[in-house]
Amino acid sequence: MTEENKKSYNKKEFIIPIIVYIIGFVICFIFAQKSDELTVGAFIGYIVLSIGTIMILRTWVNEKYRLGLKIKFPLSLIFPSYPLVEDYDELTRRMSSFKTAYSQFIGSKDINKDNSKIQEYATQLLWHGIYLQKRRLEKLNVQIDLQSSRRSYSKNSNPVRSSTYFDGRYNVDDAYEEIYCTRTYRCGGKDIKRVYDKEVAHYTFLSAKNVGGDDVVCPNCGSISSRSNLIDGCDFCGTKFTVEDLDSRVGSFGFCRDFQVIEGKHQAIKKLIYPWAYMIGMLPFINMGFFLPFLYVKDMNIFMRFVGGLLSALTLGFAGFAIVTFSMFFIVPIVFLFNSNFELLDDKLVCRPKEKIDKEIKRANEVRKYDPLFSIQSFFGGVQNKLYAIHFADTENMVNAFSECDLSRQLQNYKDVVDMDTLSFYINTYQVKDDMQIASVSVNLLLRELKNGKIENRKEFVTIRLEKNKDCKTQAVCGPSILKCIKCGANLSLIEGKTCEFCGNELNLKEHDWVITKYHIYYKKSEKTK
Repeated sequence: MTEENKKSYNKKEFIIPIIVYIIGFVICFIFAQKSDELTVGAFIGYIVLSIGTIMILRTWVNEKYRLGLKIKFPLSLIFPSYPLVEDYDELTRRMSSFKTAYSQFIGSKDINKDNSKIQEYATQLLWHGIYLQKRRLEKLNVQIDLQSSRRSYSKNSNPVRSSTYFDGRYNVDDAYEEIYCTRTYRCGGKDIKRVYDKEVAHYTFLSAKNVGGDDVVCPNCGSISSRSNLIDGCDFCGTKFTVEDLDSRVGSFGFCRDFQVIEGKHQAIKKLIYPWAYMIGMLPFINMGFFLPFLYVKDMNIFMRFVGGLLSALTLGFAGFAIVTFSMFFIVPIVFLFNSNFELLDDKLVCRPKEKIDKEIKRANEVRKYDPLFSIQSFFGGVQNKLYAIHFADTENMVNAFSECDLSRQLQNYKDVVDMDTLSFYINTYQVKDDMQIASVSVNLLLRELKNGKIENRKEFVTIRLEKNKDCKTQAVCGPSILKCIKCGANLSLIEGKTCEFCGNELNLKEHDWVITKYHIYYKKSEKTK
């Protein structure tokens, strides 16, 4: 069985293109009955036929990308063909394993299905946000089918780019993967929305730092112990860990834009401008030639009409080729103008232009004057996970799990949110004051909500003030055994909030991580999905 047969095309996607194609044929048929000569109306019908043909081919290519199939000849002549890239090292295997577990969990109807599997790959904070999103999806009877394939958009660079550093607590792999991903939203068994992510997926992988031999840094207190001691319990803080808690975990995951991918796509599209010019110019003549024997010749059997159609399609196709070639005198200047506009649009297409990245780096350097090992990616990942917890919470304890201010009123505001994308994320200010580290961040979010059986988009701009103890110079919490009640010693689940269910004591989160002290929605705009 071939790879293509194993994977199923979504036949519904071809309905509209086929309808357009049929409309074009009907127009040609109607005008052929009115006159034995080719009329303007009939030629318009052939143009509609050509539009339908292009739509069918485009849909075919989209489905191949969605299913992770190769774009082969002849489609590769007229559409960009970005090569599939299989796993080739430990990092890419970890990426694929996480995506598989995430897709199985978020797309299943059973909230407990593959629950333990996603926990094997995600930190507690990330799993907490994913779990709350899954609860919301189950409550609203929505599933998200995520299908992705690793593609190579940039010929001169690796499709997976990563940098590794130690942030004072963990080894961090900050990785970007060039990807083609589709998110299909279903409600009541019906597809209601499809979102395409065609640039990069961003990951941060966290793991305990190995300092030589079997020794590792305890992710809770920072002391150096042997791996076996940490499994049995840290000699200094008493926290117990499983082997999985000390292995590489995904701390944050999301889709974003990337300059190198945009430039790679520009180059691929530029190469296809001339093939598209010839296809658009030749298709009406090819369709005209093929259908002429069927619509205008009455004294010929079906087989001869078919053969005659192929021959006349070939002849008129060459005529269309000649016309397009002659028209190149006018087309070439348009191509040059198109290419120059592509170059001018680069800065507008990049989600995070260079000046903003430079500002981000400058701010991170300011923080490092106090905290030399400050990790801005780990910081962003932690705040992003807190936003997931807020937007997908169902109870007051959940929505306030990482907050000192009362966010209970946001439960009504976010009750229909089923998915969330972070469009931009910046640190505005950072200072150390009154024994506290204080940071202010701005976040631009795209929320997807279920409204009347449809997915609608809502943009939201939020400013957040965060605080943590000045002696806490780490950015993440990794492993369910880390958070313990200091009063009774019981484990605290962030799913139920920061209050111990056994003794009622509240955990002082500021001693472990950043805590939200102010949360303000500056700007909010609604727009219906197209």
